[in-house]
Amino acid sequence: MKTLIAGTRGSRLAMVQTISVIDALDYKVEIKKISTRGDKITDVALAKIEGKGFFTKELDQALLAGDINFAVHSLKDLPTILPDGLIIAAIPPRESARDVIVGPYKDLTSLPQNAKIGTSSLRRRAELLHNRQDLSIADLRGNIDTRINKINKGQYDAIIVAEAGLKRLNYTNYSPLPPKRFIPAVCQGALGITARKDDKDVLKIFSEMEDPSTKTACQAERIFLTTLEAGCQIPAGAYSIVDLDKDNYKIYGFISSIDGKQFITGKNSSKILDAEKIASQLARKLLSQGGNEILQKIRT
Repeated sequence: MKTLIAGTRGSRLAMVQTISVIDALDYKVEIKKISTRGDKITDVALAKIEGKGFFTKELDQALLAGDINFAVHSLKDLPTILPDGLIIAAIPPRESARDVIVGPYKDLTSLPQNAKIGTSSLRRRAELLHNRQDLSIADLRGNIDTRINKINKGQYDAIIVAEAGLKRLNYTNYSPLPPKRFIPAVCQGALGITARKDDKDVLKIFSEMEDPSTKTACQAERIFLTTLEAGCQIPAGAYSIVDLDKDNYKIYGFISSIDGKQFITGKNSSKILDAEKIASQLARKLLSQGGNEILQKIRT
């Protein structure tokens, strides 16, 4: 086969993730860096940017134009509905889904009164305030290295980021938050490789990279999010556990008001075959228990 062209964002983390995918292939691959709207707008909180695909649209366009053969994404950045003509070609094994605290504190209870916490995520904001209403939440944009530099300069008492990104960049000084209580973003820690639906050669190559457990978890989590009709403008999250040996799937999910005062959470479990069904059931249950009211308030 001819040399493949991989599309990726240009950050150090995006490059590391893309190279990890390329290293698993037995093909010659060139990398094409593509800047997205989310990369260019760094002084505005993501929840205030209108539209979807902040970190993916330009990569989608390059795929559809035939400029690249595949793109490597953080799966949590991919909209639940892809543009016509594109498909998720593979979901490789997931890295940690957990959020972590970076700073001199080991957990939320040890943070000082009125501590200034950096995050750009409405989900993290809501979960932090649900646990500690006294906390001062400040917007934090930029790549992982930029965020770590800001905590080192004392601009925040602590910041909350995904463990997966830190591990991929070999950072070790952080404290994990328990994912059943501080529920991560849908598909956090997983990569998604997109390709054109009609590119049979590329789809065949990536079919061998698919991880069954990760695929089950992430597809169900995306169904959960689709059922909520939520995106990054809505504080919601889900965390899945897949046990292939016991044929068991568990999902923990929540939806919250932005201030964390209305916080609805739940869990569900089933055989693996029914993972997507019970993920959707959990979302509908949360909506019926007050989630619809939360969504209406946020959207008006």
